[in-house]
Amino acid sequence: LLNLTALDDPRSALQAEQLEFKCDCGASESWQRRSFSTLPNVLIVHLQRFEVTPFFTVEKTHEAVSLSTELLLSTNQSAEKTKYSLKSVVNHFGSGVKSGHYVCDGVYRNASPENGNTCWLTYDDDSVKETSVGHVCQQRQTTAYLLFYQKQRKQESS
Repeated sequence: LLNLTALDDPRSALQAEQLEFKCDCGASESWQRRSFSTLPNVLIVHLQRFEVTPFFTVEKTHEAVSLSTELLLSTNQSAEKTKYSLKSVVNHFGSGVKSGHYVCDGVYRNASPENGNTCWLTYDDDSVKETSVGHVCQQRQTTAYLLFYQKQRKQESS
């Protein structure tokens, strides 16, 4: 599980970032980088859409996040990139933690891709409608809460 603020995107969250730091030795340069020692079969990205205000209330953030259909990740022990494909997005519609509605968009498992496009479905309570990954990535930028990526096998990656 990779926890990110709504302003992060999964790829940039794994880049090295410089920290403000002053150590006893006088050094002031410090870097932090998140990395994986092994890569999971399924990567769940949790976007932190709720934040505590200075008045100790919780508010939902609505910043747009660029949703990537593919991620290329590597471990801290290898430069070889592993491809992940977006399989599902759980969205939160509403203004706070005490109210709202969840809708899930996901790849339809039994669909046979036509013209290279995989069938996506939107699950909204008892309503199921066909959609597309393009629509999901464009329309869910401010509501995406959980992103599910699946590691691709070698023959699927090429």
